[in-house]
Amino acid sequence: MISVNNKLRDLFAQPVNIQTHSIIRRTVVFFVFFALYMLCLSADFIPEKISMQIGQVSDRDVIAPRTVSYIDNVKTKKLELEVMASVANVYDMDIAVMAKAEDDVKTIFRTAQAIQLDKTLTTEQKTGKLTHELPVALSSTVVAGLVNLDDTGLLKTEDYTKSILRKYLQRGIRDDDIDIARKQVVLEAEELGLGKNAEAVVAGIAQTLIRPNFILNIRESDKRKQSALANIESVRETVRKGQILVRRGDIVTSEQIHVMEELGLYAGNISEVRVLGLTLFVLLVMGISLGYLYRFAYPIYNNNMHLILLGLIVLVTLLIAKVAHYYSDFAAPIAAGALLTAILIDPRVGLLISVIMAMFFGVIVDHDLRAVVAALIGGMAGVYSVTKMAHGYSLARGGVWIAVINFLVIGSTGLIQQLNGTEILFQGMLGAISGIASAVITTGILPYLEHVFNITTPIKLLDLAKPNHPLLQRLLLNAPGTYHHSVLVGNLAETAAVTVGADPVVVRVGAYYHDIGKLKRPYFFIENQSGCENPHDKIAPSLSTLIVISHIKDGFDLCKEYKLPQVIVDIIQQHHGTTLASYFYKRATETEHGECVIESDFRYEGPTPQTKEAALVMLADSCEAAVRSISKPNVNRIEATVRKIIRERLQDGQLDECNLTLRDLKIIGDVYIRLLSSMFHSRIEYPEALKELERRKTKSGNSNKQPAGKDDSNHCNGTNVDASVK
Repeated sequence: MISVNNKLRDLFAQPVNIQTHSIIRRTVVFFVFFALYMLCLSADFIPEKISMQIGQVSDRDVIAPRTVSYIDNVKTKKLELEVMASVANVYDMDIAVMAKAEDDVKTIFRTAQAIQLDKTLTTEQKTGKLTHELPVALSSTVVAGLVNLDDTGLLKTEDYTKSILRKYLQRGIRDDDIDIARKQVVLEAEELGLGKNAEAVVAGIAQTLIRPNFILNIRESDKRKQSALANIESVRETVRKGQILVRRGDIVTSEQIHVMEELGLYAGNISEVRVLGLTLFVLLVMGISLGYLYRFAYPIYNNNMHLILLGLIVLVTLLIAKVAHYYSDFAAPIAAGALLTAILIDPRVGLLISVIMAMFFGVIVDHDLRAVVAALIGGMAGVYSVTKMAHGYSLARGGVWIAVINFLVIGSTGLIQQLNGTEILFQGMLGAISGIASAVITTGILPYLEHVFNITTPIKLLDLAKPNHPLLQRLLLNAPGTYHHSVLVGNLAETAAVTVGADPVVVRVGAYYHDIGKLKRPYFFIENQSGCENPHDKIAPSLSTLIVISHIKDGFDLCKEYKLPQVIVDIIQQHHGTTLASYFYKRATETEHGECVIESDFRYEGPTPQTKEAALVMLADSCEAAVRSISKPNVNRIEATVRKIIRERLQDGQLDECNLTLRDLKIIGDVYIRLLSSMFHSRIEYPEALKELERRKTKSGNSNKQPAGKDDSNHCNGTNVDASVK
């Protein structure tokens, strides 16, 4: 695991002055994760091959793998034909037909009357002449009837013929109505009561002269049909996920084949349009997410390892969600991704991941809004539940929070959709289980991600802060004074951290471990010299300085041995910065070779504090040691001491790189003064015997007027105090 960790870190480490390599690496990482996301999300796009023929008996149940809405072209075409058939054709009336018919009727009867007046002609001659002179061809029966009618009969027959023709032609006759009209003319003629001869004449002439006078207006008819078609909506069919398309034993129809083709099931065909849409969607989500990181979380965007971690968290969560999805959409532990991101990287980025996961999960659940909303709000609740882990929050409590929120969201959305109460309750319980599962999964994965990506989480720091940690146990047993001092420094620095926006957990744990290097030589530091002789009295100041300063390196070695996180190592290395061991430096200058003393030899190696957390520990360390050395502490003396130390550290350049403002330093001083005043308050006078005993202990415990091993870089009321030696 360690070798894999180192190789991964070396592979994606930022190259020095080679920006091109960084861009190439980021591009490779981007497309690798893009391909993995596409593979995971598009797995359902490649269905099992189903090959059936129309008329074949199905040997299985075919179930829709997702909800799809499609246009049924067959039904749409049928609807269009029905609509076109229902639109009446537009006809224009030809008034010339009626005029021509009346003229013909008049000509027929005038000719018949003229022939009838010629008494010289026989009946046969009249019939032949009338047949020859008529404007239209009439049947022999009609011609014979005309010849046999007298003048009165001809006039009456003419009137009835015109009346019948006007009746039908004024109403309008279309081509497809002509046969019916001719039959009705015969019936009406028979009802006139004129006698068979006259009725035959009326019916014959009317049948001959009646013709269609409604002419089809093709242009207007087509216009109306096209207008009707334009208002038709295509027939859209919806197949629900889980719906049975073909039952075992059914005869396969063309419509069922069409539905399977729309779902991409038939013959294993893949919908290229769906794959294209998914490609654009994934690229869009990834691109906007990177833009968000660039704009609002640039340190994370600029860290290749963090980007890889984010991609890995999303991928793992997607895989887990996809497996759970086959059981229920509400059982997927989507919130695990947001929890891991909030703990390992940043809560704001955790909110971003919760949104990304909800959008990707929407593809998996086929855009089920209830499942997407539950995933989104559950993830946001998870981020909120772990943002205050320093104050006692835990993943177990976070899991309960997510479970409750999931249950409420699923229940409320179920009520909106008016689902069955039993179904809502069952789905809500699944959502609650997914919340608990998210916390369990996070707990299981978190240590591995911490180790591989070398990330220190609040949970890991809280474990280090427990008094039963082996290193703290050694400090308590072998250097109890340093242990007590470290606890006080932790209380001071943690309280101030909250007020200036630093991480209180990092500050507290860093303070607990900042002096662990003193375990190697505990009795060279005054807080551990309980009635013992001060060893610094017998050695040269330069050697004392080397011993005191070496507790930084010794602490670093112990960090390696106990595998403490880098953030703690940084505090250990930076909590003295490059300050001067002024007590030993002063002693060295007072010797006979004092003019040869180089000040840099008596300074710590540094570096100076690079973070607010390291600076807070530095100031708390110095202030606590200096105030503890005051003989009769009171509020005024404590305030003067604290302000002096902060001012000296500022003027010495120790706080130049830690991002603390002057306002922050004032607030830190106020906090330290308040807490130190409550810790080192004035005590009641001892009885005489006890005072004498206390005086003897003090005299034997510190043979020098200067408290050797104290921070002599702080000069308070004439007493030199070396906080680096303590």
